[in-house]
Amino acid sequence: GKPAFLRAGWARAQAQTANASLFTIEKVADGIFAALAKPQALTNSNAAIFVLDRDVLVVDAHSKPSAAAALLAQIKKEVTEKPVRYLVNSHFHWDHTQGDAAYKTASANVQIITSDATKQLMTDLQRDRLKESLESVPGLIDAVRARLSRATTAQEREWCNEQLRQLAAYQEEMKSYPLELPTVTFAKTHVVKDRSGELQLAFNGKAHTAGDVQVFSPSKKVVATGDAIIGFLPNLNDGFPRPWPKTIDTVGAWKFDHIVAGHGPVQHGRARMGQFRNYIEDLTARVERAKMAGTPLADLQKTITPASLNTLQSGGFGAFVTDNLEKFTVYLGQRTPLEDRLAANISAIYNNLDRV
Repeated sequence: GKPAFLRAGWARAQAQTANASLFTIEKVADGIFAALAKPQALTNSNAAIFVLDRDVLVVDAHSKPSAAAALLAQIKKEVTEKPVRYLVNSHFHWDHTQGDAAYKTASANVQIITSDATKQLMTDLQRDRLKESLESVPGLIDAVRARLSRATTAQEREWCNEQLRQLAAYQEEMKSYPLELPTVTFAKTHVVKDRSGELQLAFNGKAHTAGDVQVFSPSKKVVATGDAIIGFLPNLNDGFPRPWPKTIDTVGAWKFDHIVAGHGPVQHGRARMGQFRNYIEDLTARVERAKMAGTPLADLQKTITPASLNTLQSGGFGAFVTDNLEKFTVYLGQRTPLEDRLAANISAIYNNLDRV
């Protein structure tokens, strides 16, 4: 079993987080719910909750065991008493997998499911990514302290102190973090058969990472996409700019009406998915042309602005992602979150153009 001190640490963390719900649970379809992550200093992923005949399948496990434990408590209170039998990791990133251990602690026979590629990436990179996330904390603490020193209202001071509390709690909880790897993996597809209707899991191609998994309920017409489709501008650092839009097209071949995305709101219909896809394709083409012409990255980051991208301007997509960044993330940068994300996307595409 896990060392007692870890359990004690989680118990403390759970006590802190259990009273403050970390997620807004929203019904998406009959027996399917989205747990939308409230903004945290170190972001949590959303989770998708599929209530089956006798048990539950959850997609994604957030940035730390205490957050996963808090969601388990919320599911029991707000959704169902049935046990969680399956946990799916949509991809290897720390804000989706670092809570896996809490599911194992809650139930020894839980199956943690992912693609072969994601398990390999977790094995190879999870330790490094945890270290990177912990190394980012002092800088974030400095940024919050600077903001606290300029704060003019009690409300803002309170907000800053809460961020500082969250950052210190993350450092404390994650310094003795046990790596928990998936127990069931598949190359392309995996089916969870159930009397309530089967769930189809698939690796539909490279996108946000080399191993993204989506979960589809044909009977309820709902898909959980992880970060292959989200409600704000993507993180492209581990991404595949050229194949990503084609992967979204493959996902789109499934017949669904609702999307539980890895971050941001539940999406009803496919309009935002199409805009997200087209933004990646558009920006990739712009960066590719400029790179082939020898334009340096720094110049590109100056010339490609939100206003210059048709795919951000049309159909209100830019406003949609900006609104979601404000609602679902904590932002401590100098520019607008949209400008910051776009600059990061340009840099990642520039560096990752040839990934296939």
